[in-house]
Amino acid sequence: MRKSMLTKSAAAAFLALALTACGEKEGRSLPSEEVTEAVETETETETETEPEEETLSPEDMDLVKYNYYVDLNNDIFEVIDSIGYYFEVVGREEEFSLLPDTGLTYGYRVYGKNTDIVDDCLMLADMEPAYEELDPLVKEIADPLRDIMTTFSDVSDSYDYADNQYQKAKEYHAVIYASADKVTDLGYKFMDAIAQMGAERTAQEEQKFLDEGRLIIYNASHALTIARQVLDVIDAQEITDENITELDLTEIRPLYDELLKVVADFDAATSDNDQLMKESISNSRPFDGLYDGLAQALEWMMKQVDSGRPLDLSGSGAPLGSIGHFSECMGKCIDRYNSVFVE
Repeated sequence: MRKSMLTKSAAAAFLALALTACGEKEGRSLPSEEVTEAVETETETETETEPEEETLSPEDMDLVKYNYYVDLNNDIFEVIDSIGYYFEVVGREEEFSLLPDTGLTYGYRVYGKNTDIVDDCLMLADMEPAYEELDPLVKEIADPLRDIMTTFSDVSDSYDYADNQYQKAKEYHAVIYASADKVTDLGYKFMDAIAQMGAERTAQEEQKFLDEGRLIIYNASHALTIARQVLDVIDAQEITDENITELDLTEIRPLYDELLKVVADFDAATSDNDQLMKESISNSRPFDGLYDGLAQALEWMMKQVDSGRPLDLSGSGAPLGSIGHFSECMGKCIDRYNSVFVE
């Protein structure tokens, strides 16, 4: 399960890009039904005015809700990842048992999460704008997700889990076993739904960039859109680095050609001083060749598939030609995008 989360990891990172692509980071505090602001006015008679009520616009409310759901998405990803690690040590049966000869310690790479985001999103699920697919999923996943988050916190902090014939570990396992499949199934549905919403919003934002003649940020964003599409194709085929030679490149080859064109357009735009001034960018190489590296990583991956040779995954890190290496290159581009255009 953990290895199958590779493309989901990149998708989660891409959502972080999508939610801030327009350069707006305001409005992240959780709204109540109405946001009020007290305004004091000094007069000669020192009279006090009534608080002035101010409500969020529908657009701002939409941004707030979407951002919180993205945060929940990223926590769900990490929780599902921890579930995978948990069951590398513990058997997937109702009765608690440690798997033999794993060489791993109980609680290996299992991390708890703060559950406040669950409560915040539950409140937002009943607020406008309504997200037809996501709101019901939030309500359905809330209880099992909260149970898993809390229990994983207990597991990661437990140093006496083996006392009294593993009594605490058995209690933790009862909760994890009861909730793990629910969180995984609903979590994948939530991640897929918000990834689709993120893709639609990114497409709208990219069209806006293009209409405004902002070619640098447009191509910077669209290159990442193409990279996400590549990972979507890989994910749909249920391919990992372990079976990479089974990848069908039919849909990926035209995406590679498109990526080369977009990277070339990006390089041309950043070589134009007028364009740099128009978009208020002072560095003519703001990505330091990271996009060229992204395209090269995809080329190496395609060559690896064409070679028919399995990857050597015995070492540490993602080898050249792997999906993992391509995903890592994409992550570096996302980080740089945010530092150049958002932060």
